[in-house]
Amino acid sequence: MTSLSEEISRKLNIYNRNYTEYTKCLIRGREIFIDGRPEEKVRQLFIYFLVKESGLFPNEIDIKIESDNHDIELYKTVKNEYFKPYCPPIMIVEVKREEENLRNHEKQIQRYLKTSCSEIGILYNYHEIIAYTKKDAVFTSNNLNSLKDIPPLILQSSNKLEKDILEFEKAVNGNFDSFIYLVNKYGKYKLNRIVFRLKREQLPIVGSFFKFQDNNLYYNIYVQDIKKQQSCDLQDFEKLVSITY
Repeated sequence: MTSLSEEISRKLNIYNRNYTEYTKCLIRGREIFIDGRPEEKVRQLFIYFLVKESGLFPNEIDIKIESDNHDIELYKTVKNEYFKPYCPPIMIVEVKREEENLRNHEKQIQRYLKTSCSEIGILYNYHEIIAYTKKDAVFTSNNLNSLKDIPPLILQSSNKLEKDILEFEKAVNGNFDSFIYLVNKYGKYKLNRIVFRLKREQLPIVGSFFKFQDNNLYYNIYVQDIKKQQSCDLQDFEKLVSITY
């Protein structure tokens, strides 16, 4: 069985300066010192797998490091610049030093999943991988055999966003049902900027707090930071323009 030090020597670009070991983080693009940082060594190996071996980066996933106090966050890569709503990470990864008992950190990863609304969490210490999934506020855990078991979990979760991308394309082409589906999901609050057009209106509308009732669409617009509620009939809808965070 390959040891952690052997794996690091084989995969990471390690160099010494002033008697200190460094490597260059493949995501942050800057050098990271790893002497006396056992968790960072494990994290760099996990990043190496995502970038070099998973086949998912950069076309399928975006990777954030040390975001919201999480070691690693994975997001679905959205290629349409007009459809970039806020979405929770599809996976949160917490790395631990290799001798650490991962079961001691179950509450930590479950708390992260609850707070971020993410569905998949990973605890990893190089020797063991535990995957946590959340459905209807109930957590289940499974021990994975290797890092190669992780990409199918990522793809399963990211495929849920594909439906929304298809609905967005329909709404851009004037499909009102698709528009309603999207504003119900992304437009309940002021979190996202939703731009759409109405017939006989010269300028597009930027709305939030959408509500559909009795064949009418109600929404808020902001003029010089003053909130005004507007409404329109479904027949007035022309097309969706963009949904961005």
